Amino acid sequence: MSEYDPSDPGVDTHDSDYGTDGIPPGSDTVTADFDGHGTVTLVDTDHDGYANEALVDVNGDGHYDAIYSDEYGNNDHVLDTVSVDTNHDGQVDLVESDRNEDGHADFLAEDRNHDGQVDLVVSDDNFDGRPDHAVVDSNFDGRPDAEYTDTDNDGHFDTVHYDNYDPLTGAHDGGQDDSSHQPPHTTDGGHPGGSHQPAHQDPSQQQPPQQEPPHNVNPYAAS
Repeated sequence: MSEYDPSDPGVDTHDSDYGTDGIPPGSDTVTADFDGHGTVTLVDTDHDGYANEALVDVNGDGHYDAIYSDEYGNNDHVLDTVSVDTNHDGQVDLVESDRNEDGHADFLAEDRNHDGQVDLVVSDDNFDGRPDHAVVDSNFDGRPDAEYTDTDNDGHFDTVHYDNYDPLTGAHDGGQDDSSHQPPHTTDGGHPGGSHQPAHQDPSQQQPPQQEPPHNVNPYAAS
């Protein structure tokens, strides 16, 4: 399907304008060090006194395991998107966003087989707390082949359209509908509203996740 970007899975915006440490040159930064148990770096790119990003390094080895950013709020100081390297291979493979900033994730993009390509997109487009749209590349060939929808907004997917559906353009390439199938689960057991919630408070007040960090991570590098 495409490579990761929190707001547009078709573009990697972090490849050219970020330094080797993942921080735009000239930014104001504050780093909280949790005594050998990781760091959280707050990045203020526009010098207004508010963090535009929070970079989480779980053990202080200089590699980021999660990046919180403001992608949908027009610089409203709410970190509404989190990008995570779930399998510690140095690549972001899960992005969750709270597009309407109500405290619940309503968009998920995932690379389930860790090949650098998005193969599952799930969204809650009416912001009722229940996913109602999913696009799946079930055979990992780089092309979406099923679209699941909840047509009556009852919280259950009831229709699947088999074809090459492009979630970025809304275009279909033929296919057929079927109401007897359900989409696959995400690898973290979640969906919009799942386990990786975007931050709505100062991340420096949170203890970073206690997990083994990846090695040689550059989450902003193109796949």
